[in-house]
Amino acid sequence: MTKTERVKAAVNFQEVDRIPLGLWPHHTDVDQDYVKLADKQFAFYRETDIDFVKLMPFGLYTVEDYGCKIEKICQPDQWPRIVEAFIETPEDWEKIVPLDVTKGTYGNQLKYAERMLQLMKEHQDEAPVIHTIFSPITTLYKLLGEKKLFEEIEAHPTLVHRALEQVTETTIAFVNENIKLGVSGFFFASQLANYRFMTDEMYDVFGEQYDLKVIGAYADRTWFNVIHVHSFTQEKEKSMFERLANYPGTCLNWHDRWVGPSLAEARKYTDKCLIGGINEEQYFNKTSYQNVYGHIREAVEMAGRTGFMLGPGCTIYEDTPLENYLAARIAATKYGK
Repeated sequence: MTKTERVKAAVNFQEVDRIPLGLWPHHTDVDQDYVKLADKQFAFYRETDIDFVKLMPFGLYTVEDYGCKIEKICQPDQWPRIVEAFIETPEDWEKIVPLDVTKGTYGNQLKYAERMLQLMKEHQDEAPVIHTIFSPITTLYKLLGEKKLFEEIEAHPTLVHRALEQVTETTIAFVNENIKLGVSGFFFASQLANYRFMTDEMYDVFGEQYDLKVIGAYADRTWFNVIHVHSFTQEKEKSMFERLANYPGTCLNWHDRWVGPSLAEARKYTDKCLIGGINEEQYFNKTSYQNVYGHIREAVEMAGRTGFMLGPGCTIYEDTPLENYLAARIAATKYGK
């Protein structure tokens, strides 16, 4: 099977010659240069022989074009951070308008996708490439910060809704441009679908309706669409897992090893292809390569061979030894047949 055939078979719960494997660390030393980022990630893809590429733009790419001041360190595992608040007065909300996603930082992420796809073509590789996008409320959270966002939801809900509409329009425009380039789908990440931040009622109003508008823009146009349920703590009950498990999409990814539910438990909540089994949170980067084999075997035993792809619950730490990545490749082949 080619890599695309293998991933498509997993998505469709068909037999595979081996379980597909995906691995996605950031490359923070080069992620401000789309050429270097694509080249480094492509080299990583070739060296680890993974079955699909999840593009890894820096996490604040959706907010920089609004004028946020961002500190960029460009060192391994040193992520950019916002150093100046974006919204200070109600009048500042007028700054949030639909963006031209072909320019600025958004435009660079399109060039990044375009270069990755071109590298695949030049080297006659056939592997799916998916781009990372964020829920509109996640982008607004990054624009304002946690405290300010919830103050504004309380004080100016109408302005918040207007901003969410503008962010949604921008995100959909970015989706459309990526589809023109030829990506296989999207990795939709929601970082606020969590009871640490919002109640079900709040997410109904300020989260889900905008999420579904974005997802609806690509759900029937691309075939490899991952819903990512993000968590910040080990408290499983904080995650809105069941809500997002029912979003439109072909695959589901979450922190199954250190938050839960487990891969086996997740089968009760969704009929999507599951992506997980690798504990990215202070395990995969710290353990020995010998332990990786047993870790992968356990994941396969929990999930089964169909409707499953091996991968981390979220971003892998950049200090992970190469030998651990290679052990995951060997183990996925050995136990995934």
